[in-house]
Amino acid sequence: MHIFKISIILISITSLGVLAGERVKLGISGEVEADGFFSPTLVSYTIKKVRSNSPAENAGIIVGQKIISVENCKIPGCPASEAKKLMRKEAGDILKLILENEDGSQVPVKITF
Repeated sequence: MHIFKISIILISITSLGVLAGERVKLGISGEVEADGFFSPTLVSYTIKKVRSNSPAENAGIIVGQKIISVENCKIPGCPASEAKKLMRKEAGDILKLILENEDGSQVPVKITF
């Protein structure tokens, strides 16, 4: 399988948009590494930017953290299509992530939309 990196902006919450560049209202942009082309799995997601006054900033997400779990779907290994479904949230819904800080410590985060 082929490993590739894609930098995308996640600004609106219609989906994770890992490969399609779709926008989500989460309020982060980052660097995504995925394995595979037709049915990719996520290898890593590193947060590169957090938009001011976004749900991500309000939840305490900071630049440099890595997303290591989306609603209990572990990264690496979470299929991109599954992560995309899990990220679809309506206003008032809560998204559960586990983030890893640069020092290796893990932080559970709940983001309210």
